[in-house]
Formats: sequence, structure tokens, C-alpha cells
Amino acid sequence: MSSRNNQDRFGSGLEEQPLGSPTDAGTETPPQSAGNSGLSFVVPTEVVEIPSKGIFYPEGHPLCGSETIEIKHMTAKEEDILTSKTLLKKGLALDRMIESIVVDKSINTANLLSGDRNAIMMAARASAYGEDYTASVSCPSCGEQQNHEFNLSEISCLPLDRHESLENVSKLPNNNFEILLPRTGVKVEVKIMTGKDEKELLKKVEKRKREKLSENMLTQQMSLYIVAVNGDINKRTVSKFIQAMPAFDSRYLRTVYKAITPDIDSAQEFMCQTCDHVADLEVPFTTEFFWPKS
Repeated sequence: MSSRNNQDRFGSGLEEQPLGSPTDAGTETPPQSAGNSGLSFVVPTEVVEIPSKGIFYPEGHPLCGSETIEIKHMTAKEEDILTSKTLLKKGLALDRMIESIVVDKSINTANLLSGDRNAIMMAARASAYGEDYTASVSCPSCGEQQNHEFNLSEISCLPLDRHESLENVSKLPNNNFEILLPRTGVKVEVKIMTGKDEKELLKKVEKRKREKLSENMLTQQMSLYIVAVNGDINKRTVSKFIQAMPAFDSRYLRTVYKAITPDIDSAQEFMCQTCDHVADLEVPFTTEFFWPKS
């Protein structure tokens, strides 16, 4: 990611300009005058590389073919959003925060691909609270809980051509993927999930919890990204197949789906303080990611 003329546009946070002077076209909002002092406040922006490279958005979409997205740095306004009890209770705080910092207001942030949203959140957090992020993690070997410091500046985008090394996986002209399942020989067509899809998934899971029904996160998630089975797009057909799919094929599908999804690479080296086990751990989205204690 890179800043965009922010030294000239922001400086120490206060910039003297005559009232009514032209504003920088790169800013998300024009400078606000501070009374009659002639001072103005300009929020800096940065350009964030998105994992999808704009490839998976349809023609006409503002991000179609774009490898980056411009966001403004978080301000007290976004902190108000992230601490709003009403928005937190409704699960809307992160959505509203992303909507607030994306500069191009023609972009419907609810329809951003999940990996692109992750890149935006990582960049926003780093610019707001610094690149160092300490989170509580569990050692994969001994299970010991401990604090580990992640460096958000080391996060990058995963390569988009990962599917080319996978057998029985092909990219379709509509940017979906066709996957041949090894046990049943069924061909499933899958799409890349958006933030809206993930929100729908959480709603369905929460509803089952309220109704005290058994959790079905895996099948619910597959029902959102599988769009066709052997070319049949009927939702009832898709649902029946998901319920009858052998566990071998289910595991294979989930593994392949993760590999083909555009996303960030947040894995960083971890060494256990108790057993010295070394492993790569992904940056966790804990409650302190946007709500640090200090």
C-alpha cells in the first residue's frame, strides 16, 4: 500500500488555506474550515492493493480491472462507529466502518469480495493504531495460550494463479470455478463469496442458535458458494447434494475453495514460549483488533 500525497495534504494535521481555495482532488472530503482562523483539516488517504486485482468483479463495477482501492485513514468518526453499542449489537460496526473509509462512494462495500475486505481492514488498522498488533494465540502443539506480536506491514496478497496447480479445477469465463469432486465425480460450480454472503451466513447460524438447533456452519457456507451441481442451478438440487455429499468430497471442496479464493497472506512465524514449537499462524481477528486496550 502507499500513501497519496499525504505529506503535502495533511502535514501536521493542520493546513493553512484561504477560505474558498481549491481542494486536492485526491481527498475524500474537502477541507473543513476551523471557524474564522483559516485553518483546515484534511484526512489523508492511502492506496491499498486488493487480492482480487479487480478480476472477479463484473463489467461496469467500479473495481472491475482495478488492482487497488483508495481508503481514507480512520478518524474519531470511525472510532465512534466501531464503539457504537447499537451497531455492535446488530453486527454492523465493521461494515459501517469500511463504508465510511472507502473513498469512492459509488462502491457498494457490502458486495466487496471477502479477501478485499480483509485487505482494507488490515490497512485501516495499521494506519490507525500502528503496524504492531499483539494478540492472544494458542500454540498448535501444546495448546498453551500466550501473547504474540504480529507485524501488519508484512501482510501481502496471495497469488491469483494458485488454481493452476490444482488438478480437476478450472476457471470459467464468468470468473466462477468448476471443481471435479474425486469421490462422486460430480462437477460443482462455485463463486467467490462477498461480505454480504458472509453476513448472511452469520445470520443463518445465529438463527439456528436462537432456535436451539444443531450448528451447520459448513453446509450453510457451501450453500452460499455452490451455484450449480453438474450444471443444474436449482437451489433445491444444490441443497440436496450438499446434504448427501460424502465427507471425503466435502473436505476436498473446502480445501480447494480456500486455495482459489483471493485473499491476503497474513501467516507469520510463531515460536511457542513454552515448548519452542515453530509454526506459521494467521493474524487473528480478535476483539482487540480494532478495539485495542491502549
